[in-house]
Amino acid sequence: MPAPPDESAEDLYENAPCGYLSTDADGLVVRVNATFLRWTRYRRDELVGRRRFAELLTGGGRIYHETHYAPLLRMQGTVREIALDIVRADGTRLPVLVNSEVRGEVVRTTVFDATDRKRYEQELLAARNREREARERVERLQRITATLAVAPTAPAVAAAVAGELTEYLGASGAGVALREGGGELEVLAVDGALPPDAFAGPAGYDAGEAGGRGARARLGPDGRARLAVAFGGLHEFTPDERAFLRTCSEQTALALERVRLDELQRDVASTLQTSLLAGALPSDPRYEVATAYRPAMAHLEVGGDWYDAFTVPDGRVAISVGDVVGRGIAAASTMGQLRSAVRALAGAGMSPAALLGHLDTFVDQAEPARFATLVYADVEPATGRVRCAAAGHPPPLVVTPGRAPEFFAGGRSTPLGVTLAGEPRGEAAFELAPGGGFLLYTDGLVERRRESIDVGLARLVEAVAAHAGASAQELVEAVPDAVAERGAVHDDICLLSFRLRG
Repeated sequence: MPAPPDESAEDLYENAPCGYLSTDADGLVVRVNATFLRWTRYRRDELVGRRRFAELLTGGGRIYHETHYAPLLRMQGTVREIALDIVRADGTRLPVLVNSEVRGEVVRTTVFDATDRKRYEQELLAARNREREARERVERLQRITATLAVAPTAPAVAAAVAGELTEYLGASGAGVALREGGGELEVLAVDGALPPDAFAGPAGYDAGEAGGRGARARLGPDGRARLAVAFGGLHEFTPDERAFLRTCSEQTALALERVRLDELQRDVASTLQTSLLAGALPSDPRYEVATAYRPAMAHLEVGGDWYDAFTVPDGRVAISVGDVVGRGIAAASTMGQLRSAVRALAGAGMSPAALLGHLDTFVDQAEPARFATLVYADVEPATGRVRCAAAGHPPPLVVTPGRAPEFFAGGRSTPLGVTLAGEPRGEAAFELAPGGGFLLYTDGLVERRRESIDVGLARLVEAVAAHAGASAQELVEAVPDAVAERGAVHDDICLLSFRLRG
């Protein structure tokens, strides 16, 4: 018996509780159901044969599509539960979960409305945060130990301990001092208020005097570090408080010794990083080039970010910024190899697209370089013409006098070593006006934990726009500080600014 009209296969497809769309190998929409059209407020003729799936995503979503979604789909043939935001026809956003599967020459995609799920996740996260805060109040001693284990400097160690002591004990002040080489005690950090002689005298506990000096405690297990706590009035230290203070004192001494050793390692890492980064930048009265490198304070290891700028024999300026996956000596070594390869290929007169193609061959022999990202550009100073190619890297930000900064989305492709056979790398070009320029950067500048990359990209545009007319050097100095004010930076930051003189 045939199915009723309202239960036909076509009706089930068109009015399914999820969105369906099919695209060809290039991502062009070839079929879409009515559910997807209702959700996104597009007409069928606006999508079919006219728009690619990636074009329906936010700016950050398009970058994620290029650097993660498309490569995974090509390698695995399927992707599951990818969270994206689709931009509706009226400009509003629709949070969705996307599943895609390659079927011959067609990619079939299922889209689920994730609005309620996103709201639930936000409520769940808020509940977890409340539970975490309550648990931290109970587990203060464990948290202090964990904090000291990762504090990068002696002042950071001291500040963490002092803050925890005043909060836990309700003290008027707490601090940590350090004696180097048998000299005088140097106060590293104080939270609240301490009397001038807080660190003086033998280790011990004073309950204080009625109407006189308040209570205080001084501890220093190794003779090098000393911890002090003070109260404005009388205070009897309980056995639990004394045990807590002894533990803090011992952990502080151990943490300060670890920091001393870490600082030695950091000096070695910094020297190596400096030697691997580019040397003297090109100098020419027609343009200016400036760079900046900001290591993440959370890491002591050498990273894989790099920049380079140099002139090639025909007078063009070759510029590159890249990022190797991972950290440590291996990442730094791979970074040095890639940078040297870029210099050699650029010196041979290769175009940006051809240069990236040869790097794909290079990474086949250098496995640690696979999935590295890179943006390469060459500039003709006389005309301001810039040829550019980006392999999975954040887009250049073009600065034109009198206009808002804009991202240049041309010449984009997948990270190094992730290509389809027979598909050459692409490139694109743009023109610089007199006084105009562009900014290249690594993802540490725009990516934040638990934050959409669109927010980071918008933050970068805002920071650059706020320094319109700045020199290349002023720009690379100001932008990282402006971005850091809006959220903690958890990764290395590498920038290169090129600017034509007016």
